[in-house]
Amino acid sequence: MKKLRRRNQEPEDFQMAPMIDMVFLLLVFFMTVASVAKSQRQVELDLPESEESKIPEDVSGRGILSVDADGLYYIGDEPHSLEELGVVIKRRLAADPELRVQVRADQASEYAAVQKLLKVAAQAGAYEIIYATYEAR
Repeated sequence: MKKLRRRNQEPEDFQMAPMIDMVFLLLVFFMTVASVAKSQRQVELDLPESEESKIPEDVSGRGILSVDADGLYYIGDEPHSLEELGVVIKRRLAADPELRVQVRADQASEYAAVQKLLKVAAQAGAYEIIYATYEAR
């Protein structure tokens, strides 16, 4: 019986190109996720409770505006004046006409502050307003 011998083969070189491609794709993915996560951050508020509150199935296409207990206005977690809010809302509506504005108001915020925010949003062209509340238990 003849014994099989291996030829002296040189080891194949490790291909780095696919590894570099994969690292690049992961980098792009995490940068995109981080920017989306940053744009969806919200200021911490004590929202009012409502028995009619429903958990939405689709939360995409929303611009989040907040009013805290001190009457300060926020887009996401960044503070803005009422004038700046109007400009930002108008610009976002021009880019996305289907944008829905979600208003988050602290329980302790005065209604006058919320009313001013609603007026600025309406003047900017936002007609679909969603009020954020906690579901009453």
